[in-house]
Amino acid sequence: MSDTVTVACKLPHGLILRLHEMVDMNEPTAGGSFRKVKRAQVIGEPVVLKGYSRRFDRRLEPAPVAHGSSYALTYNVDADFFKKWLDQNKDLDAVKNNLIWAHGEADMVEGFVKEHETQKSGFEPIDPNNLPRGIQTYKQEAA
Repeated sequence: MSDTVTVACKLPHGLILRLHEMVDMNEPTAGGSFRKVKRAQVIGEPVVLKGYSRRFDRRLEPAPVAHGSSYALTYNVDADFFKKWLDQNKDLDAVKNNLIWAHGEADMVEGFVKEHETQKSGFEPIDPNNLPRGIQTYKQEAA
């Protein structure tokens, strides 16, 4: 496996990835003493995944998007970092639903994106001509 991976992200806003480790900390109790508890502490520097909506915001550098799909690509993410992050977040819906995926070979990422281009994230814009059940257009009443 390579030292870096390309991450495909189907979240419009992207995501900030952080690693955590559990550390022992003292927590005050009501009686004035302390008890030991485990708390997650951020370690290392975060990695910012680009989201596909960056291409619509002129203030931001556009994110590369694979094959015109809604997967934004973030290149050169440290492979060890991503593997650890994936281990810590394997139950995250974005991971389980293939909204975030990575591989060391660009061809594999492109293939994954093609295969999952119809995958819904739940953040898609609403089509005003095909509204979901329970949502209707506003009709202004005549004065």
